[in-house]
Amino acid sequence: MERNSIEIRVWMRRKGIRLVNIQRELEFRTHKTVRATIEGAENNRRVLAWLRDAGCPKKHLALPADMRKVA
Repeated sequence: MERNSIEIRVWMRRKGIRLVNIQRELEFRTHKTVRATIEGAENNRRVLAWLRDAGCPKKHLALPADMRKVA
């Protein structure tokens, strides 16, 4: 199952969430890790957990197996 970056971005836009919001909350220097995780190039667990906890539909996130158990 692949991460559905388009649906994640649609969800973020509807909720008024920007990459920089996640970046600042997670205290990253830039938004590159957030963007790469949403695009599926990275699997940053902090970003995925943030999205999951914020209410992003899990079916769009393609969570790693160990994170699915917690979800």
